[in-house]
Amino acid sequence: MSSHSANETEFDLSSRRSIDIVGAGTDLGSANDVVVRYFYHDGTFWLAKIPLDSVVQVFGQAFNFSKPKTRKTANGPETIFDESGLPKRTIPSANHLQTRFLFADDRPVELYPIDSINGDDEVATLDSMEPAHKLVDVVYSIEAVGPPGVTFGFWKGITGQLLCTHRILSTQEMVFERIAVESQYVTESPALPISTKDAQELFRQAILRSDRAGLSERYYLYRVCGTNNCTSNPFQILDRTLTYSFRNWLGSLVYRIPFRPRLYLRMRGLDADPSYRKLLRNEFEEYINLPETRQRRREYVRTKIKEKRAARSR
Repeated sequence: MSSHSANETEFDLSSRRSIDIVGAGTDLGSANDVVVRYFYHDGTFWLAKIPLDSVVQVFGQAFNFSKPKTRKTANGPETIFDESGLPKRTIPSANHLQTRFLFADDRPVELYPIDSINGDDEVATLDSMEPAHKLVDVVYSIEAVGPPGVTFGFWKGITGQLLCTHRILSTQEMVFERIAVESQYVTESPALPISTKDAQELFRQAILRSDRAGLSERYYLYRVCGTNNCTSNPFQILDRTLTYSFRNWLGSLVYRIPFRPRLYLRMRGLDADPSYRKLLRNEFEEYINLPETRQRRREYVRTKIKEKRAARSR
């Protein structure tokens, strides 16, 4: 269990925070399952029972969060797209990186209400409970969190004013936040060309890293020593887990700045097809267009607008 030392009233932890391993200390050993608090899905934190030996594939995901370039037209501003169908961006290096993990269908992640157990010694009682959700699609995402209503800013990210959270959430929830709400163009690499054993170890290390971070680390977009951002963390996990050729080991020395995540994979020999670039909005188009998703988006946006107004008035 991690030590969560941040003042929980200082930062907005309503939807973004690191997980907390239940009852296993800081070393999972050879355990095949782990129970964690604060897995995020469908706008709620859950208690999750995760089969670590069920991970079958790993994918790299990224999106650029700077403003799209536009041109003036008779009908108003028009977004400029590149040859691959992605909006051209004002800051090409302003990318967010995250990792997608797929689990075997017969060994899903099971979600229970977060108050299902009273203490760490009651984990075994989950075996007699019916899970509220079963998922096989999970994202690991390192994100900066500020006070309620305060969004990410480069100066805040460089000077350590924001909390660094290591989120474990469902891919569907990520799609809601990033695509349905923010209209981001999330792209995905081919599955990393690694063994199933390595894929499972990557997720195990992501869980441990999230628990270790807790609420105790600040987000640093860049520092000569101690960079702590969405790119440095997953690549450090990758580099500690995998064995590279000498050439790819040299490539692994580049990881600190979120400049070109796919290039970083390529330099490690982990981009199976550089021409492949899947858009998540196409894969999840049906979910994005569901009436209940649209209604939740409207409510979510109204809430965020109120939070920003309250933050400006403080």
